[in-house]
Amino acid sequence: MARPGTLDRVSAAVAAAGAVVVGGWFVVTGVQIEMVGAPGRGPLDRAFPFLLAATAVAVFGLMAWRSWRAADRADAAAPPVPAPVVLPAPLPGAPTTPASPVAVRVVPDLSAEGRDRLAHTVAVLERAGVLPSGVVEPDALAGGVADHGEPVTTGAVLGALGEAGPDGWDALLALLPTWAEQDPAEHAAALDRLAGPDHRVAVAGASVEVDGTVVAVVTTGHPKALDPGPFAAAARALRDRGAPRIAWLWTDQVLWLATPSVSPAELNDLLDQPVYELWEWADEARG
Repeated sequence: MARPGTLDRVSAAVAAAGAVVVGGWFVVTGVQIEMVGAPGRGPLDRAFPFLLAATAVAVFGLMAWRSWRAADRADAAAPPVPAPVVLPAPLPGAPTTPASPVAVRVVPDLSAEGRDRLAHTVAVLERAGVLPSGVVEPDALAGGVADHGEPVTTGAVLGALGEAGPDGWDALLALLPTWAEQDPAEHAAALDRLAGPDHRVAVAGASVEVDGTVVAVVTTGHPKALDPGPFAAAARALRDRGAPRIAWLWTDQVLWLATPSVSPAELNDLLDQPVYELWEWADEARG
């Protein structure tokens, strides 16, 4: 990059060249007039070209001097040019390219409040008959729950529990993906297990049967979308036959089914969950 005074120095050089050219032209003109001019000319007339030459040299010289001074001031005010840095040559056998940085994954963790809420959620679900008692220590789920962020929700706790997979953790639960290839027989098996040994839920062709009675028809929809209609119809039929009432919890990717010992309203009150993640009676849904 050019120094700040470069333009002024160019102007000074142009002015100096102008002094030489213009002044020289007047001098040459004066000499020629002396050689071929008419006799009897006065001293002032003879000296006039040389006076113009002196004037041109003085004017252009002053311009050159002022431009040069301006360049000196600009150079003095400019920051110093840093000296070039010479890197030492690599030692023989040393790698010529720097090693790639090692990516370090920051493991999320729960706050003290988050851990308290996790322990509280597990305790409430155990007392309500949604989880078997003592199936897991809450601290063992802290990492998986922290991946979902805070505040801690029931869906995050159940999801982390499913990832950890301790023996018997889902003995009182059924879980079905809400966006995957749907299998009505799998849905019926989940309801059948929760209904207990005195009742039977099955799929016969396109029909959902409870204790041998058709209660719903499986309609053709999107192959990956979970249809809540047959669940609600089967849950109502089971309720009317005295089976344990089935409650459900819809989360982002999973439908959780359980037969809690308390109502969903009481369970939600104890869990203090956000409004988008609440337990409901499946038999009260319309679909």
